[in-house]
Amino acid sequence: MRLPKLTALCAAALLRAATASGADSDASYANFAFATELGSGIYELHGHTLQVYQLTPNHSLRDTPYPGARPGIKLIFPVTVGFFNYKSSDLLEFQLPRNVGALSFEPGVQLDFWIKEDWHVYPYVKAGGTYSSTTALNAIIYSIGLRSDHRFSIFDGAGMWRSELLRAGVHYTHESTTLSDGTTVPLPDDAFTRWRNGVELRHVVGAPFHDRRAEIGVYGMIDIYSDSPSGPATGISTRTLQYEAGLMFGTNPTPQIWGLPVPRIGIGWRDAGSLSGWRIVLGDPF
Repeated sequence: MRLPKLTALCAAALLRAATASGADSDASYANFAFATELGSGIYELHGHTLQVYQLTPNHSLRDTPYPGARPGIKLIFPVTVGFFNYKSSDLLEFQLPRNVGALSFEPGVQLDFWIKEDWHVYPYVKAGGTYSSTTALNAIIYSIGLRSDHRFSIFDGAGMWRSELLRAGVHYTHESTTLSDGTTVPLPDDAFTRWRNGVELRHVVGAPFHDRRAEIGVYGMIDIYSDSPSGPATGISTRTLQYEAGLMFGTNPTPQIWGLPVPRIGIGWRDAGSLSGWRIVLGDPF
């Protein structure tokens, strides 16, 4: 089971240094139907704060014992919670969000093809629903994809190259919704195709402390969209080419609390047109 990435307390100090200024009227309409595809983290987008937390419990039906063997089979149950305009500093004052911007559950099945010693390929399919604080924004979501993870060693450190082709879609239960200013906004069904390529390089630094060493990672990723989402209601920019780069911080080995690994934390900048901004990364960057 992957750890629920609920470490906003640790991110509060970094978030203060990563705030963006200005206002974007498009960003004021926040449904974020595709929050499951954004990646866990805290996003500062033109003065608006979006927090996405993900929990991905899973159940393995069959493992793949060695390269070239029959593929492993895993059931996945991703749950995503999104908060809009909720500050991490509010947690320090024990203030809880008044409502959930989006809650999604998208179960599915994933295969594991072990191609070579350091190379796995994971085809998957998911389908479920997203539920908003505004019932008119409730929707059915689905995705199908193919992910390739290739691990390697470089400069006495560890690296991973991930390439993923994804097709995701949303079908709204209502044809339109009304904003707080009385404006009626249509809700057409939407879908997009994304090809993502990301690389992360990790290296341990410093002396050991309680049998652990600090680890710093540098990452970068490029997203290419086809049929990009139609607007900010999805939480994804309509620009075809988007990229992100940043730093990750953790320890090696990873510490655990109550048997669960403590997620890494990082900070990155995402260039995505109207939805460009800082991101506090919780867990894995991609």
